[in-house]
Amino acid sequence: MKKNLVHWRTLGALMLLVLACAAYWWQLLGQQREQIAFTQEQTQLRAQQISRTLAAQIGTLMGGIEYLARNLAVLYESDPQHAFQLAAGNALATFPAGSILQIAVAAADGKIVYSSLASNDGASASAVSIEDRAHFQAHTLDAEKRLYISRPTLGRLSGQWSVQMSYPLQSQGAFGGVVVLSVNPEYLSRNFREVFAQGKDVALLVRADGAYLARSHLQSEVLDQNIPPEREFLTHPERSSGQYQIPAPIDGVDRLYAWQRLANYPLVVSVGLGRDQALSATQLAVRESRWRNALGTGVLLLAATWIAALFTRQKQDHAQLQRHKQRYSLALEGGKLGTWYWPLGADSVQFDTRWPSLLGLPVHAQQLNRQQLEAFMHPSDWPTWQEALQAHARGETDYFEAEPRLRHQSGQWIWVHLRGKLVDPDAMETTPHIAGTYLDVTQRHEAEAARAEMQMRLSKLLAQVPGTVYQFRLRTDGSACFPYASPGIMDIYGITPELAQTDAHQAFASVHPEDMDRLAASIRQSADTLEAWSFEWRQIRPDGEVRWLAGRANPEREPDGSTLWHGYIHDVTEQHAMVETLRRSEARLRLTMAAVQDGLWEWDTHFDTILMDTRCHEILGYATLPAPLHVNTWKRLVHPDDRPSVLTTLQRQVALGQPFDVEARLRTQEGTWRWVEIRGQVAPDAAGRSALVIGTQTDITQRMQEAHLRRALLDNAAAALLITTPERTIALANQRAVETFSEDGLPLQGQSTQALHRHEASYAQFRQYVDTVRLHGAVQVEYLLRTASGALRWFSMRGTPLDPEHPEGDIVWTLVDTTERRETEEALATAQAHLLEVIQHFPGGVLVQNQAGDAVVINQAMCDLFNVPARSKDLVGYDREALLALVPPEARAVLPSRENPHNEGSSASYEVTLQDGRTTRIDLILMRTGRGDDLGRLWLAQDITERRRHERTLERLATTDTLTSLPNRRAFMARLEAEITHIAHGAPPAMVLMLDLDHFKRVNDTWGHATGDQVLMHLAKLLRGNLLRKDDMAGRLGGEEFAVLLPDTTVPEGLGIAERLRAALEQSQILSDTGQTIRVTMSVGACTVGTHSGSTLASADAALYEAKNTGRNRVVQARAAGTAAPDQPHGAPAKSPH
Repeated sequence: MKKNLVHWRTLGALMLLVLACAAYWWQLLGQQREQIAFTQEQTQLRAQQISRTLAAQIGTLMGGIEYLARNLAVLYESDPQHAFQLAAGNALATFPAGSILQIAVAAADGKIVYSSLASNDGASASAVSIEDRAHFQAHTLDAEKRLYISRPTLGRLSGQWSVQMSYPLQSQGAFGGVVVLSVNPEYLSRNFREVFAQGKDVALLVRADGAYLARSHLQSEVLDQNIPPEREFLTHPERSSGQYQIPAPIDGVDRLYAWQRLANYPLVVSVGLGRDQALSATQLAVRESRWRNALGTGVLLLAATWIAALFTRQKQDHAQLQRHKQRYSLALEGGKLGTWYWPLGADSVQFDTRWPSLLGLPVHAQQLNRQQLEAFMHPSDWPTWQEALQAHARGETDYFEAEPRLRHQSGQWIWVHLRGKLVDPDAMETTPHIAGTYLDVTQRHEAEAARAEMQMRLSKLLAQVPGTVYQFRLRTDGSACFPYASPGIMDIYGITPELAQTDAHQAFASVHPEDMDRLAASIRQSADTLEAWSFEWRQIRPDGEVRWLAGRANPEREPDGSTLWHGYIHDVTEQHAMVETLRRSEARLRLTMAAVQDGLWEWDTHFDTILMDTRCHEILGYATLPAPLHVNTWKRLVHPDDRPSVLTTLQRQVALGQPFDVEARLRTQEGTWRWVEIRGQVAPDAAGRSALVIGTQTDITQRMQEAHLRRALLDNAAAALLITTPERTIALANQRAVETFSEDGLPLQGQSTQALHRHEASYAQFRQYVDTVRLHGAVQVEYLLRTASGALRWFSMRGTPLDPEHPEGDIVWTLVDTTERRETEEALATAQAHLLEVIQHFPGGVLVQNQAGDAVVINQAMCDLFNVPARSKDLVGYDREALLALVPPEARAVLPSRENPHNEGSSASYEVTLQDGRTTRIDLILMRTGRGDDLGRLWLAQDITERRRHERTLERLATTDTLTSLPNRRAFMARLEAEITHIAHGAPPAMVLMLDLDHFKRVNDTWGHATGDQVLMHLAKLLRGNLLRKDDMAGRLGGEEFAVLLPDTTVPEGLGIAERLRAALEQSQILSDTGQTIRVTMSVGACTVGTHSGSTLASADAALYEAKNTGRNRVVQARAAGTAAPDQPHGAPAKSPH
């Protein structure tokens, strides 16, 4: 029987260990899954942020392209020959080279009438038609003026892939064709590649129908393809953003995608971050953790199996067990150690063959002199190394020990633990030397750094825990330290955590001498077997007081062979006193058993027999039972439902040598069942073996019947019910409470309520609510408790005295789980916090008002934009008038007052120019519920100064001749139209002069086009000089043709100014690039401004040609209809009347 008992005890212990390992692995894998899920969630959030940023950039880029296309369309409608072509050339020069492949114009029939790629005569352009292209047909079906963005196409003229962006032309109110910008997809994807230069991350731009427009990588492979139709932004066009995860069909990379739809264009920006790349660091850490834990679990199970074998094989396996233990110790102590050797007085240090591989050096680099060693060592570690080495050489230390950082050939710093000892010379040695070992401890230092960060987080919490939470490291050389100890170590050992980190000797100096050897042995045994360490010992305080301490810790093996324990030590002096008191009380109770009407029994575990007294027989209704009764016979008396738990409890408690108390049903002589309470205690024999168990048996049938009745009433309650004693132990719990808090499903009676709390501090804090019940008769509180699954949940707890007349007695607690409600409230609060954080970082001003106009949310950007001298959080709650008083006067007009509210039925946008010159765009958005109820107003403000400045620059480029810096034809015609309108409203008459250089083609042919450009710029310089008046305007219409508008000018005055210009050019000298002097002349046609710009220029042009035909270098006035040419034109070289 005893052999079988030992066998079952061994198997039971092994099963418990396996279950504990399984529970640990279940929790570890769960935490690792949560860690990977959190990393993936953060990657999704980063993808969302990048997609929003790229969408804003693409929106700005598309806005610029649309602005260019719209301006080109306006110029083509007004002046297709000169102003449009000049603006097209300026646009190609302004945008980055190669970004716009072609600017083309197609007429209403689809034929190309202009192409920046075509020859000057336009023959090649007119032979092409785009009538069948989508970017042309889209505008024939839709009269709205907007930019159309096509799928990538292979241009018929450019011969390259391009995205066609077209804008409609109007001709007398009807469709007149389109302006087409052929944009290089590489220009669109340039922004993506700036963000994702390499790696597995990708950004892409697609149309709303799924067609690819640009991609940061592998763009050439997708330009003629579509996004798969099941993508979220294709199946749900009403959504503006979203995310998904899928392997890309292009390259097969599994990515986490986030997409953002552009507000003003049918485009979608999608950003994909490589899932494997994003999770690689986490997964690597998880794999390493699993490997280490698997190794630890394997070692632990191996050690447990080994110990089990010791019990089963006993003496015959003792020798073999010792060999295994010795090999295991050698394997732990000899792992990955290298050796080194330094003769005193020598300049070099000799290392073994592991040294080169440690530092990435050639295999022969095993010997380093002091200079080489200093070059490898971190500058801050070299003095420490020198000092420790010299101190040991002088005999000041027993061992040389240092952990310097050495630079690997890759540039990375690694930590190396070097330890050595001075060896006196012997017969083989002539000089003393230091020999020792080295070990790569980089992983340990990295782990210590990670633990230091965790320790910092836990320090405040652990400072409140009685006792000390600690880490204890036992190195392979026998030295020890506390890498971490909570502040409570000061109360336990009287030393600071910092002092304990360096050396554990002072902590053990106060251990009671009688307990020191047992304490050291228990630590060594735990280090050897990696079993959990648990020990109680005495400590002598400085004042002589002896205190009992209890410690528990779990060990793990580190890569360098050291053993690290994680544990907890606390003062158990009071508990020891209580246990001693309890033992004396039990002794007194045994003396009074004769007066108690309970049965007595004895169980001889050696023979497996039970001897019962007469009272035991009477309880079961037997006149007599076999004496003694075999254990198997007694087992059959136990109710089948109670038998497993009763036998398990008896075996466990007897094996532990501890008392037990079980309740079970036993069969009576009549065949009925009777409830009895069986109590017992192991009585060791002289040899210390648990041979005899003595106990009592009490009839509790009536009490159980009453308890079942109360249980039936309590278990039907929806809430968990507990009755606690003044000592805060559970006296009664209904089934709901058992299901909620019992880990093993057994009743909670007799357990301390501390088991329901997450830690001792929570248990201690709850004491105030117990005191409230006793003082005020009731308490209502929400508290966080630990459930049977180990999860922490919130409960609404109401406590009242069981007996109102005796408030110091038991307390009834009603517990209702409120976790879901609190989580919902916390989720709402978190969402609100996230929204406020987004608003604070919104790239513009944000103001949210309620229905009354009071400020609900305002970010700092809004205050900074309008120079409000206050912090945004201080403005929350300001009403309309208070806000109006803070903003600049220019912006007050768009912020309605209480007396003048805005139109409640629409939103609006405004542009405001502030006193400092900045231009601000303010958008008003009305917020309503789905039912149309008013929620308030949302104001968005954005500084658009740079955008407006850029538009003015484009306007200036579009109206200025790039060679001469004079107004171009478009600008001149606009001024002429304004002057005609001015004259029509009664202004004085005006004149127009048409100027054309004589024989300019000869100048180009003779001196070259560069000299021709110098001539044009010389004439422009004269026109910008003092020859013209302040209000006069000169412009270049094209080629060598110029025009001058003379407002408020009579015919004689105009002819005089024209002659002055002609003479100034004739008399001027122009130097060519070769240094030769060039003289040029010009012909001038003068005309009075009429009622139409076209007829006015035509008249001036006719006078110019007349001047050309009558000898050049002269001024000719336009003739009125039907008049003859004047006898003598102005400006003849020899005949001029002037």
